[in-house]
Amino acid sequence: MPPSLRKAVAAAIGGGAIAIASVLITGPSGDDGLEGVSYIPYK
Repeated sequence: MPPSLRKAVAAAIGGGAIAIASVLITGPSGDDGLEGVSYIPYK
């Protein structure tokens, strides 16, 4: 596997993990997710 392809795959997996984690934390509606925690980003 070429290094460039390996980096692309790693980035896709990392991005997917972040997306899943953000859904678990904030939930689809944006108030609280499956964990029951309301996460408010620092502004």
